[in-house]
Amino acid sequence: MTPVEERVRVRLLGKREQLAEAAEQRREQRLVDLLRRVDGALASLEVGDWGVCTVCHEPVNEERLEADPLVKVCLECLSNEERQALERDLEAAARVQRSLLPPARFRHDGWEVAFLWEPRGPVSGDHVDLVRPQRDTEPLHLLLGDVMGKGVAASFLQSHLHALFRAVAHPEVPLGDMLGRVNGLFFETTAGSSYASMVAARLFPDGRVELANAGHPRPLLADARGVRPVEGSGLPLGLFAGGEYATRELQLQPGETLLVYTDGFTEAMVGDEEFGVGRAAAALRRASRLPTDELVAACRREMDAFLAGAPRGDDLTLLALRRVG
Repeated sequence: MTPVEERVRVRLLGKREQLAEAAEQRREQRLVDLLRRVDGALASLEVGDWGVCTVCHEPVNEERLEADPLVKVCLECLSNEERQALERDLEAAARVQRSLLPPARFRHDGWEVAFLWEPRGPVSGDHVDLVRPQRDTEPLHLLLGDVMGKGVAASFLQSHLHALFRAVAHPEVPLGDMLGRVNGLFFETTAGSSYASMVAARLFPDGRVELANAGHPRPLLADARGVRPVEGSGLPLGLFAGGEYATRELQLQPGETLLVYTDGFTEAMVGDEEFGVGRAAAALRRASRLPTDELVAACRREMDAFLAGAPRGDDLTLLALRRVG
């Protein structure tokens, strides 16, 4: 079996166990029918014809199969009614995903944050979230993550990470332990078949920033010394059941800015050449005195100028975090 087929087989076996138990308890026809469809997909995996369109007999798109392993017809063979229904579903998924995002620009307790979030398609595997403190003595939690892959399957996992982060984001839990808990829960639900990178931050009223990094591109800090990457990173979330995540503390002065981004920024490519961390740092240096919303827009324009009309190959998120006094 291919890696995709093995991941799908593990997911289907888990789903079959859940469905069999539910069907036995509730004896509903729809559960029985779904169980039969899962059994059919497992049988197709065994004989080697899973993922082949029953109409044109060509392979179905892998991303679509990972999102729904029970798919039997490729997009090209869908009827007009089926395509319209799929488009409506994608539009609804995009609306739900956008509703989970915080405001694109906000201030809180001496901090200003602005971000730019641009899916490559209708939905995204990039994720931004914040959890406001319930009491004045508690820090603000901020998150930027990137799920492996693109499109619908990645967006499902992104929403799952959103829920996990909010479930464990408590001020009494050390930030590294918080990422460790998210990693364990994410691994349990994906069986190690997917992973995500993430930067989690705690923002304190005195200008302190506590960071924990799970395999994510290094943030860039613009301060009185210039622009430089913030070192320190652990393994991405979901690769292994256990993981330890170190924390890094920064002290930002008024006007100093931290730029956090997904790899759709630095790995944007023209031919074999990437935009890269060097160009990203230069873009931040030139824009560091701009308001945060204009800063992320300026960095985006520099990436566009580098691409010179070449298509962007990934989701893109840029987030600027500034101490404003």
